[in-house]
Amino acid sequence: MSESESTPAGRLLLGLSLAMGASLTVAASLNYLLTPMRADLGLTQDQTSIALAIPSIASLLIVFIAGRLGDRRGHRTVIIWMSVLFIIGSALVMITPGLAFLVLGLLLAGLAATAIQIVVIGLLSDRFVESSARAKAFGTFGMVSPFIWMLFPVLTGAVVREHSWRLVPAIWVLCGIAMLIGARRFLPPARSVLPLGEIRTPILAGLTVVLGVQALSRISDGGLTSPAFLITSCATVLSGLVCVVMVRRTRRPSFSLQPLRVRRARGLLAVVIIIPLINTVFFMTLAFQYLFGLSVLQTALIMVPAQAAAILGTRFLAGPLMRRYGVTRTAAVLFFVLAIAMLGALFMSADSPLWVPAVYVAVYNVLTVAASITVTSGVMSTGNEENSGLVAAYRGSSVALGATLAVVVMNAAVFGLSRLWLDTDFQQQGLTSSEASAQMNEIMASATSPDVMTQYAVPLPSGVTVDQSMQDAIATGLHINGLLGSALSILCVVFIVNSARRARRA
Repeated sequence: MSESESTPAGRLLLGLSLAMGASLTVAASLNYLLTPMRADLGLTQDQTSIALAIPSIASLLIVFIAGRLGDRRGHRTVIIWMSVLFIIGSALVMITPGLAFLVLGLLLAGLAATAIQIVVIGLLSDRFVESSARAKAFGTFGMVSPFIWMLFPVLTGAVVREHSWRLVPAIWVLCGIAMLIGARRFLPPARSVLPLGEIRTPILAGLTVVLGVQALSRISDGGLTSPAFLITSCATVLSGLVCVVMVRRTRRPSFSLQPLRVRRARGLLAVVIIIPLINTVFFMTLAFQYLFGLSVLQTALIMVPAQAAAILGTRFLAGPLMRRYGVTRTAAVLFFVLAIAMLGALFMSADSPLWVPAVYVAVYNVLTVAASITVTSGVMSTGNEENSGLVAAYRGSSVALGATLAVVVMNAAVFGLSRLWLDTDFQQQGLTSSEASAQMNEIMASATSPDVMTQYAVPLPSGVTVDQSMQDAIATGLHINGLLGSALSILCVVFIVNSARRARRA
């Protein structure tokens, strides 16, 4: 019997949804705070990058420990602990007088949010085992993320426009309190509490992920021959080898490669890595600001229909399809349709009416969110009650790896080819490309770090005046993103189908 069987499914799902929703509020609103926060605290761009980088590094360090804590000490207990930590971190951001408190606050809030998300998915997978109930639960649970991304960018944009940015972290605190109350009221206590065991191997595994992500990030900074990339790559290999040795020499290691030995899990985790590479929402928010001339708040508002469509689509598309056709068929069909839909980017230009990109991003969002929650359900189904936290940790690590690859691969392709188009256009006109390159560099500054590049583009404080040539370059970038995204979607179909076929043969 699992620790949650004594709790009605509806109450459990409500408690988990509250926890997941509250944990996403920082990520969904932080980008909109950057401009007023930097102005108020007097931070430089480098200081802001540090403040944003440290929490993500710490979050990856704890990713495998969080999974272990949930499996051994009880999911409810860990969510309560992390809720308190989330509240403390948010409060520190709210009252921060400078960089030190800001870094510490974001560190604690980011660490807590990551741990909560891993534990929540682990408990959801433990509780809903039967295929029909599992499909319904994951379909309903999948509504949480688009709801938060629909609400908080608009709320944050409205708040910082009329009030102090510190009011937003105060809202985070209130969300943390609601999460704490919800966990205590709706989640069941653990029926048994087991010793945590050794924690060296989970820490080493998390360190290996951190170093690997940092190594990939260095590619976009200095290339494959840069000292930073070579050093972090060697450190990644060394950390991984030490982790393997420790796992083999430890009698009962807390970290295990067992989830990766499941063929179906490997294929679905590959899909989890690919999904962030498509990253169309990010590029569309860039387009709304620089191609269609919308303000930050207008961009948030134009995205509301897309997030609302994802909410409804996840509930009434992903859930019913999973119940009727299973995870494999549902995910494969959704990604195949997404591959076709992404070709719609080829019809967008600077002269397109605003409803064209609005419809495009709505279709993309509903298909991607529905496919993502379906794949998540499939990944978690490859584990069991004893290792659900570890499987959730592997999923979280895969998401982080995909976000980094999105910077290295997708952004390099989109911005690189767009700049080539821009330079060629200016040369044909007999004009210098220095001014255009400066503008493109300013726009690219919002897409050079996975710590900054979540779903929405970071608003720039000075604004960018975009002429016709720059608009053509941005439109070309959207076309490139659509073509590459379509190809990546087909690759997801291949991974899904092959992993299911090999699993059946095994």
